[in-house]
Formats: sequence, C-alpha cells, structure tokens
Amino acid sequence: MDVTFQVSLYPIAKKDFKTPISNFIASLKKGGISVAVHETSTIGSGNTDKVFEALKKAYLSAAKEGDMVMVVTVVNGAPTKEELDVLNSE
Repeated sequence: MDVTFQVSLYPIAKKDFKTPISNFIASLKKGGISVAVHETSTIGSGNTDKVFEALKKAYLSAAKEGDMVMVVTVVNGAPTKEELDVLNSE
C-alpha cells in the first residue's frame, strides 16, 4: 500500500536548529521515497514499509544530535493532484 505523509522535526534547545533538520531531510531523501520540502513541514509518499523505515532511520540519526520532537501524519487516501487543484481553485 502507498501512503502520503507530512513530517516536521523540532530540535529541542538547539541554537543551530537548521543543521539537524537539513540532515533529517537528507536522510529521508535517501530512503527511496518521494520527499518535498515546504516552509513548515516536509511532505512525501511511497510504499508503507519504505516510508516508515525512512522515517525511523532519519529520526534515529537526528536523535543522535540531541533531543528531537518528530510530528508525523500518515494517510492512505490522500487526494490526487487533480482533486487538490479543484479544492484550491474554489
């Protein structure tokens, strides 16, 4: 089954919060899944097993750099690009 996900990583008490986030995103991109970075979160999609494995690896790697909060939403029935275009044009 394919899923779509939205993920945000929040380093806790880090002056340099950009580096852990950049490394997290780079790790996700190596997971064989689709990843698109947006202003406030990263959105991606792929096979369920690959998505969860990529999220796990990226989180564990980030957590080595300090305390992190990861917020994830996963959906298996996301609207298509065409459906989103209609919703955004209304």
